[in-house]
Amino acid sequence: MGIGTGPLDLDRYPYMRAVWGALFAVLLVLAFPFRAGDLRFDLGIVAGWLALVPLLWMLEGMRPRAAFKWTTLAATLAYAAILFWLFVVVRVHGHAPVWAGVGAPLLLGLVLGLHAGLAAALYVALAPWAGRAGVLLLPAAWVVGEHLRGFDLFGGFPWAYLGYAVHSDGPLVELAALGGVYGLSFLLACVASLCARNRFVLALALVAVAHALGFGLRVAHTGASGVEVGTRAALVQASIPQHEKWDAALARQAFERHLALSRLAAAAGELDLIVWPESSVPVILETEPEYAEAVRSLARDTGATLVVGGIGLERVPLDPGYRLFNSVFVVKPDEGFVDRYDKSHLVPFGEYVPLRWVLGFLSGIATGLTAGDITRGSGPRVLRNLPEFGTDHALAAFICYEVIYPSLVRAAVRDGARILLNLTNDAWYGRTSAPHQFLAIAAMRSAEHGLPMLRAANTGVSAVVDAGGRVTSETPIFEQRALEVRVPPARPGPTLYTRFGDWVVWVSWGILIAIGGVRVVGRREHTH
Repeated sequence: MGIGTGPLDLDRYPYMRAVWGALFAVLLVLAFPFRAGDLRFDLGIVAGWLALVPLLWMLEGMRPRAAFKWTTLAATLAYAAILFWLFVVVRVHGHAPVWAGVGAPLLLGLVLGLHAGLAAALYVALAPWAGRAGVLLLPAAWVVGEHLRGFDLFGGFPWAYLGYAVHSDGPLVELAALGGVYGLSFLLACVASLCARNRFVLALALVAVAHALGFGLRVAHTGASGVEVGTRAALVQASIPQHEKWDAALARQAFERHLALSRLAAAAGELDLIVWPESSVPVILETEPEYAEAVRSLARDTGATLVVGGIGLERVPLDPGYRLFNSVFVVKPDEGFVDRYDKSHLVPFGEYVPLRWVLGFLSGIATGLTAGDITRGSGPRVLRNLPEFGTDHALAAFICYEVIYPSLVRAAVRDGARILLNLTNDAWYGRTSAPHQFLAIAAMRSAEHGLPMLRAANTGVSAVVDAGGRVTSETPIFEQRALEVRVPPARPGPTLYTRFGDWVVWVSWGILIAIGGVRVVGRREHTH
C-alpha cells in the first residue's frame, strides 16, 4: 500500500500490529471529551489528528477480511469506552442487571465498530489500485462509514464522529460551514493518511492551510451585519435528579423550582425568551389545568415568550384513546399556548421499543427506562406563531439527541430557522462524559449553519453557542440556576453546508466508486 508499517518493521516485530491496533483504540478514546466524577480532560485537539495513523500502520499488509476483523475489535473497545456512560443510564437509572449495564456500551460500541471495520476493509481492498489517490482513500472510506452509521439500525447513532474531536479548535470548527462535520472528519483522516506515509511537511501544511482558511472565515464574519438578534433570554437549569423526575410526590416541587428560577431571572432584567429543558413540566398539560395556568401566568407576569418541554397529548379513536408525545410548548404572554412541536427522532429503547414483537422483553430488563409510550412527531420545522421575533429570528427546537443528526437540523434551517434551541434532560448521564460530548456535538450544528444556539439542559450543560460554533457561556453540571444571556447574532445568508448538505459524503462515495472501477478494470485486464 506504500504507507510503511510505522517506526518498526512488522516482519521483525510482528507483535507491533497489535500495538498499533491498541494505540489506535487509545487515541480514538482520547479524541473525545472524557469525564468520570471529578476527573475530566479533553485531548481531541491533538488525539483527533493522530488517531488513524496507527490504524493505517496496523492495516499494512493485511487482507480485507483480517482488516475488517481487527479494526472492528479495536474500534468496538474504543467506542465502548467512549460510551461508558451508558452503564449509568442502563444500570443506575434503568435498574437493569450489571450484565446489561456492561453489555449496553459494548453492544453499541460493536455497532459503531463494525462501520470502522467496513471502512478498513474497503481501504485494504482498494489501496493497491488507488495510485496517487491513495492518500484520499481512507478519508473517503472513513466518512462513508460514519455516514452509514448515522442512518442504519433503529435510526442510526451519529455519535463520536472523528470531526467532533476538534470541537474546541475555533478556527478549524469554522470549516464546518463549508462541509459539515463530515468535512472535518475527512480533513483529519487526510492528515493522518499523510503522516502514516511519512509526508509530515505536507501534513503540517494542510493543517496550517485549514486553520488559515478557518481564521479567514471568522474574520470575514467579524463585524458583518448578520442578524442583530440581541434577544434577551434565560435558560433554566433546575437540576432535578433523574430519580425524582417522574416521582408524583415530587412533581409539583420540581415544577415550582422552574417557575422560581424563571421569575428570579426576570427580576434581574427584562426578558424576551425563557427556555426550560426537555420534560420540565412533569404532567400532561392538557389534563392538568392548574399547571397550564401557572405557565401562562409566568408568561404574562414576565412578558417573555416561554419555550418549555413537556408531555403532549393527542386524542384518537383507537385504543387506548390517546397518543403521547415528547413535546415543546410555546407560550406567549398575550395569547397563551400558541404552538407545540413533537419530537420526531425518538430514542430506541428509551422512548419506544423497535421491533417490539421481537425485542419487547428488553423493556422488562431495564424497568427504569420509559420505553414504548412515545409517538413520533411529524418532523423538524420552525416554531410558528412568533411574529414578534420576526422571520430573521425564527426559532427551531430540537429535543434531546435530535440535535446530533446533521440532516434533521439542516431540514429545520432550510424551513427558515435562524435561532436553534436544544432542550434536553441529561440527568440520565450523571457526572460522566456524556453531557460534554453532547454539547460538543450540538455546538457543531451552529457552526455548520452559521446560527446561534440556546441549550437548556435539566442538569447541564446549559449553554449559549455563537454562529461560529464556539460556546460563549455555559453552566456547571448539577447546578441550579437560570443562565441569562443575549442571543449572539446569526451570520448573513445560508452557509455552503446549508445549501448543499453532505456533499463531502457524496464526494467520498465518488472516490470509492472511481477507485473501485479501476480495480474492476485492472483485474479484468489481468485475467485476459
